[in-house]
Amino acid sequence: MRTYLSYTLLAAILILLSACESGAKFTVHNTCAYPVYVTVDSGAEVIINANSIRSIDIDTHTQGLFTGTVKRTVPVKIIGETYSLEDKINNLWTDNTSITVEAGQELQAYLKPNRASIKVLNNTDTKIREVWVYKNDGIIPNLYTTISDIEPGESKCKRVDYYTPSNPFFYQLHVFFEGSSEPLIYGDASTILNKDQQFYIEVVNTK
Repeated sequence: MRTYLSYTLLAAILILLSACESGAKFTVHNTCAYPVYVTVDSGAEVIINANSIRSIDIDTHTQGLFTGTVKRTVPVKIIGETYSLEDKINNLWTDNTSITVEAGQELQAYLKPNRASIKVLNNTDTKIREVWVYKNDGIIPNLYTTISDIEPGESKCKRVDYYTPSNPFFYQLHVFFEGSSEPLIYGDASTILNKDQQFYIEVVNTK
């Protein structure tokens, strides 16, 4: 009888242990042609390469038979070179959101490209003070955005609008070095960016 009770108690303990779960996973599917950079719960930045999948572990309290469902909401930052989170309530692009995960569960996110981008590599020995990014519809070029302070050996990426038949344009860049007012000019009527495309420029010494 004592042996039978021991086995029964052991089985009950195993059932209790098997019912205990802790931790969750946030799995990101990057379907873009360029990298995505993800930070969860103020942790280390995770780089998810083009057309790749990465899982990020998230700590939670232990969920057991007597705790009920254990959930945790954590901040998430997502920056894609050709992807942006969209705040549909305020009609804005954003990099920040939050997710709620359940202990023992896996939350999936599928990131589909929704931007184009411009990336500038400074392969010179002089700091790039500023890059002026113009949208040109073939009539009047308009200053669209800027990229500032690119140190030698550094690159910076800026997400931008992409071409559509109802909004046709191309991009031109004016690159200003520190201490100079004469720009280097990149881009022409062929510099049309579709969704999930990038205008990549490597700026090199010209002398």
